[in-house]
Amino acid sequence: MDNESKKEMILKSDSILKEYKTGVLPLTVLKKIDIEIQNGDFITIVGSSGAGKSTLLHILGALDRPTEGKVYYKGNDLYKLSDSHRALIRNNDFGFVFQFYHLMPEFTALENIMMPGLISRKEKKDLKKNRVKFA
Repeated sequence: MDNESKKEMILKSDSILKEYKTGVLPLTVLKKIDIEIQNGDFITIVGSSGAGKSTLLHILGALDRPTEGKVYYKGNDLYKLSDSHRALIRNNDFGFVFQFYHLMPEFTALENIMMPGLISRKEKKDLKKNRVKFA
C-alpha cells in the first residue's frame, strides 16, 4: 500500500452555499463549494479581498453555519452535532490564528495560544461532572 491509500479523510464539504440577507435579494458569498482534506494535507486558500475566504474558513471551522450544504469532520456532519459538541471539536481539534483581532491584550502571545487548552481542561471536568456524552 502506498501512502496515498492510507490517508484518512479529515474534513470534507459538500456543495457549501452561503448567502446573507441584504434586503430583497440575497448576497451569495459561497456558491456550491466542495473540498476534501485528508490527514497530512497542507492547503492554502487564496483569493482577492471579499472573495469569501474567511466565510469559507468560518464554515469549515464550525464557527458559522452554511445556508446549504454539508461539512463533514472525520465522517460526522458538523452541523448535525449539538452546539456543545461542535464547541468541543473547535477547542480540542481545530486551531485558529486570526489575522487581526481576537487576542486578549491583557495576556502575552504565549498565554493567548495556551487559552484553548485551559478552557478544554475546564470543559472536560464539566462534562464528567454533568455526565454529558457525545456520539
